[in-house]
Amino acid sequence: MPLAPSSKLGIDGNNPLEPTGCPAPQMAEPGIIAGTGTSIVRLNFVLGPWDSPTDRSLYCGKTWLETYNAIVDGLISRNVAVYGLIGLEAVKPGPGDAFRRKTPGPGAEEWIRKYVENFRTIVENFHDRVWAFELINEPNSWAGGTTSLFHPYWMARIQKEVYLAVKPTFNVRIISGPILAHDLPTGADTGASYLRQIYYYGIRELGWGEVKASLGSYPLDGVGYHPYIGQTRDKGTDYIRDTLRTYINAIWESITLYEGKSTSTRIYISEIGWGSDQGDDFQAAAMSTAFYALLKDERVAAIIWFCLRDFPGTTSGLYTQAGLGAFARKPVYYRFQEWANISRTPELLDVPPQVGRDASGRIYWPIIECYLRHGGEARLGLPFDNGGGVPVHRWGNGWVQDFKTPDGSFKSIIMLRDGTSKAYILWGPIRDYYIYERGGAEGPLGYPVEDPTTDEWGLPKVRFERGVIAFRPVAFLV
Repeated sequence: MPLAPSSKLGIDGNNPLEPTGCPAPQMAEPGIIAGTGTSIVRLNFVLGPWDSPTDRSLYCGKTWLETYNAIVDGLISRNVAVYGLIGLEAVKPGPGDAFRRKTPGPGAEEWIRKYVENFRTIVENFHDRVWAFELINEPNSWAGGTTSLFHPYWMARIQKEVYLAVKPTFNVRIISGPILAHDLPTGADTGASYLRQIYYYGIRELGWGEVKASLGSYPLDGVGYHPYIGQTRDKGTDYIRDTLRTYINAIWESITLYEGKSTSTRIYISEIGWGSDQGDDFQAAAMSTAFYALLKDERVAAIIWFCLRDFPGTTSGLYTQAGLGAFARKPVYYRFQEWANISRTPELLDVPPQVGRDASGRIYWPIIECYLRHGGEARLGLPFDNGGGVPVHRWGNGWVQDFKTPDGSFKSIIMLRDGTSKAYILWGPIRDYYIYERGGAEGPLGYPVEDPTTDEWGLPKVRFERGVIAFRPVAFLV
């Protein structure tokens, strides 16, 4: 059985080959990809200098199959599940404009034959190691023309032929060619219409119903999707959140229109991303907004960030073009690591999105952990502005966030000192005395080093870096 991902979150691994046929650095050393914390890598099975997957020519000392065996095995050895793209670069030559209209162009049938043949060859060799196989990338993209590179009729046809070629023999997960969706000056392009047309032609003209009767499903196990929305910082994170919800709803409605509401078909977001050319802060905040929304959505089976490293024309990578060392990591690299951790801990997704995050969207795990440790929203309420702002903010030598219950009767502060990995909470009279009488984090006591406890009289006390606040019984003489 293929290695299954430990969460929904993944990364696109960029071109896996150098022009020489040698594995690209991130594939030659899979620890680079694993170091991001990702559960999934999207691996594009490009041919590179070889003519086909069965080409026995040696480049960099290996055949095509030997090269990809090493790449796939290396990723799996680091517990990274492989999501395989078998796209246009898996066939030579490319399709040209043969499929832009329902009437085929020259060479269309021969190209389909070669594509299906190469697809089957790849599945035959990697079916027990690759978690999912995805068809042609963004078939509805205009790709330099004035219509989609693949008319939906042809995508329905190719989807069926691929499915029949591999599914009866190899029980693998087959994902449709991922549909490009974006917001345009003229309005939203959710890609939902294109998907509906694929279903329409498949069912009405290409015998998809026969496939379902024979194999129990229409010829796809999931729908690939690329929602590129809100790409400029003037849109803001609220726009990204709301538009993403609209787009997912639209594509889901197209699926359930033909599959029914009880369908097991899910959405596989195999590309999503924002560029750092709009600012590192915007890129990281956009990532957090999207991941928070999508990780909680049961209709979405995978969320793959595009991409690992910048290349000409793209600044959405976790690394700059300068390299793959620590010096080339962008702030979004560390944000991705944080979300990779979240994605494996489902209960953290239930934390309100403003908890444990600063104004840029950076996540402070110890503050979230402390919030949950002390009862979460039910007991502590939500963040509020007690003078430093609602988000996590600096105070003295650390980071803090203030909370209060809806009626304002219970207020608390969670504090994380620099250089430490555990946050602590203050509430009640000790919180009030610490903040308003002793100067808080900028006063002589410094940061707390424990949560509130009780002394031998059962009265509250808290130890700080440089002192203790405690209540003591008072005797009155009469």
